[in-house]
Amino acid sequence: MNERPEAMSEDDVTQAVVEAVQAALPGADISVIPDAGGFIVRVVSEHFASLPEADRRSRFQEHVPPQIAGQVHTWELLTESEAPWYGDLTTTAVPPPAWSTALNRIENDEATPTQITFASDLDQDLDSAPVVTFYSLKGGVGRSTALAAVARRLTSEHGLRVLCIDMDLEAPGLDTLFGISQERQSDLGVVAALLAYEFGEDPSILDHVVPIDDNGRLFCMPAGRIDSTYAARLRSLEPEIWYRERVNALHRLIDDARDSTLRPDVVLIDSRTGVSPVAAPLLFDVSDMAVVCFHPHSQARNGTELLTGALLSSTTRRLTPLPLTPEPRFVVSPMPPGQSAPRLADRAKSWIDKWLEPFNEARDGTPVLTAEEITHVVPYNAEVSFSDTVTSDSVRLAPYARIADWILQIVPEPAPKRSLQSQTSESKATALAQLSFSTGTAEELDSDQFLQDYVVTRQVSETADPDTPLILGRKGTGKTALFRWLAAGELPGWTPVAVTTPSFRDRPDWSFGPDNYDAIDQHLATSGQDWGTFWQILIALAVYRTEDATHDVGAPHPAMQNLEPGDFAATHAVLEVLQDPMGALRCVDWLRKVDANGKIQLLLLFDGLDTAFGNTPIQRRRRSHAIAGLLAKQADLAPKFSRIRLKIFVRQDIWSSLRFENKSHFYGLSRRLQWEDQREYFKVVLKRAVHAAAFRAILHTADKSLVETDVASWTPQQVDMAWSSLVGERMRGERTAFTSNWVWNRLADGNGDHSPRSLLQLFAAALDWEREEEKRSAYDRSVLRPRSLALSLERVSEPALSALLDEEFQELRAVADALKDYGRTPISEDTLRDALSETPEDLITLAREAGLITLNETDDETRSFRVPDLYRWALSVTRRGPM
Repeated sequence: MNERPEAMSEDDVTQAVVEAVQAALPGADISVIPDAGGFIVRVVSEHFASLPEADRRSRFQEHVPPQIAGQVHTWELLTESEAPWYGDLTTTAVPPPAWSTALNRIENDEATPTQITFASDLDQDLDSAPVVTFYSLKGGVGRSTALAAVARRLTSEHGLRVLCIDMDLEAPGLDTLFGISQERQSDLGVVAALLAYEFGEDPSILDHVVPIDDNGRLFCMPAGRIDSTYAARLRSLEPEIWYRERVNALHRLIDDARDSTLRPDVVLIDSRTGVSPVAAPLLFDVSDMAVVCFHPHSQARNGTELLTGALLSSTTRRLTPLPLTPEPRFVVSPMPPGQSAPRLADRAKSWIDKWLEPFNEARDGTPVLTAEEITHVVPYNAEVSFSDTVTSDSVRLAPYARIADWILQIVPEPAPKRSLQSQTSESKATALAQLSFSTGTAEELDSDQFLQDYVVTRQVSETADPDTPLILGRKGTGKTALFRWLAAGELPGWTPVAVTTPSFRDRPDWSFGPDNYDAIDQHLATSGQDWGTFWQILIALAVYRTEDATHDVGAPHPAMQNLEPGDFAATHAVLEVLQDPMGALRCVDWLRKVDANGKIQLLLLFDGLDTAFGNTPIQRRRRSHAIAGLLAKQADLAPKFSRIRLKIFVRQDIWSSLRFENKSHFYGLSRRLQWEDQREYFKVVLKRAVHAAAFRAILHTADKSLVETDVASWTPQQVDMAWSSLVGERMRGERTAFTSNWVWNRLADGNGDHSPRSLLQLFAAALDWEREEEKRSAYDRSVLRPRSLALSLERVSEPALSALLDEEFQELRAVADALKDYGRTPISEDTLRDALSETPEDLITLAREAGLITLNETDDETRSFRVPDLYRWALSVTRRGPM
């Protein structure tokens, strides 16, 4: 490796250069200008008049010591007539975005900036059409094809107006891919337009643009028609001088295209391959996003790594409150078919993760960069590879959909109605102060607050049916909330009797805990009685002690009369009845009298069974026997009553593990509490939001009917409108993702189950974040900016995983530890099995049933499992695929 020349002071270099050039060319006019990449030297002399550029350099190069030459990155050797074309060298204020400058920062370990902000990180839209450059170090990787396919998809699928600029000036070809090569003219195109700007002319940009489709959405600016005239123009083009002229030709080209009647939504640029002078300003200055295409061959590794560092250490010409960094995206292409494809894809992603790692510390407050998020693999397709053109065939465009989605992230969105945006801006501060998304469980909320916030959705109405005795559901899906609503007497025509309850503050004396059930179990074991006998006694006691549940039919048993307050007295009474050979029969007979003589209908409610028995192995076995006995007793008692119904809430996993006779009795008589409708789910958070008067004022501007009707009765269109007013329609940074879909997908476990608790936790965290962020930067498109959701998901993941492992599936801790140790998703079945020392097959099956993992749907013969986003953060798992 050659040693870097020893550093010299600017004055020393200037003096040495002047002396060396004067020795070679006496009387020459010499200018020496320092910049970030070294020095620019201009020599003006009539000795150059008859010499080509190579000979000009040879005239004096031997007189310049290597130590000096190594610190000069640009030589301008001009005649007196040529000098005016190049402008005033002394006006240079900003160093040009040259390869030498960008790569020098990497080599000197200065690449890592203190803050990296992308266009997709901004809450506000860009002020003009984004520029996306497609680039590759080597040819043959489908770069131009990818650009053309993406352009077609953006116009046909998303209705955008797209301008494509062919900056592969030495080997142009976009016009051929779009089928417009016959439209090329030698005096029109990119090269002609840039030269016109260089000469101070004011060309009409539309003269250099060719329409591609009949819808007026897709346009191409070809490089020009290749002939002798084109070659001469290309030789005259000098990208190095663009940044030293008063008018930057490249900037004018892009700005004039944006400001023309064309009004593109996005500008796509096809760059020259390799370390070309034109590629540097495209990548490091004008581009908001750089799509880097490469094949994961070892030859491409080092160069693409340096390019990545150069991109992430650059800033674009965008004038925003924060300097913006060109946003890198990687396209691995072409990916050959067969078994080697996954291996090559993993290799590329592992490289990219390593390249990105040094820069993630500069992503403070924004999502870190991962290869999984910013890499796309395009499979090899012979029809595409050997086709002369890229058409709007949706099948052929499908492999490029994700690249189009990346670009959509930074395309400015249509502005909302001015009146709504104005109302949001005026009311936002008040709305942020008034909003509250309680994250307390249904057990913790007081009665008034609970009833005020509870949304009677279609699901509630269906599962509340008294003729459905068994309600199943995962932890957090709303079983206890439904129980509380029913216990509050909200179901018309039915008087509730809370037989067992969760740990409420006003829990009735006969709703027992672990110690009470322990005493009952000991008696049942010694007396030979079963749990069904216990339940019919407890039901009678609960009905007897519930106000308004009976009408002068006396006590079920003498032991239940005149009971003192407290669970001890209730437990003692139940034990006395159990000791009476006729006690249980007397209770059932008494219930028959209540059913026959009463004028009211009784709904007997059973909840809190999952935790009431305790969590030791012995207590969980006791719980299983007790719940099985209760369900068997329901099947026995139901035919005997006409005005009494039992409604039993059981956790899904407990139900699945139960084994008892006539379990099939409940087929068709059970309902699973599961959120299957997005909009019904979102009503949970919107019901709480409308309590804020300032938010209601915003909704009134959007649609006054939103504040005139109850949230539960809102139409899907009304839910969408209210949701957009609260948190926006689309995610910033994932612009193609609707906020509703983003939340729905990320709050789902591996089985697609959704917890209202997680939804409220997400919005509570987003509200906290928004209150602080609004102090730094205002946002008026919605009350909460979409980015607040993305940055708050991590705070939901930890409690969700804790609820799963601490309250439901303690036995899955070993699986969670294995996933955490592996650190990535998906994980192959063999890897997960090897990490589990005991009963791996049973644990994997249970983990899938619990939703901790889900089968990863791929064409690969090796099965693998994916960790859902809901748990991924808490497990510190990244989306990087198998190692």
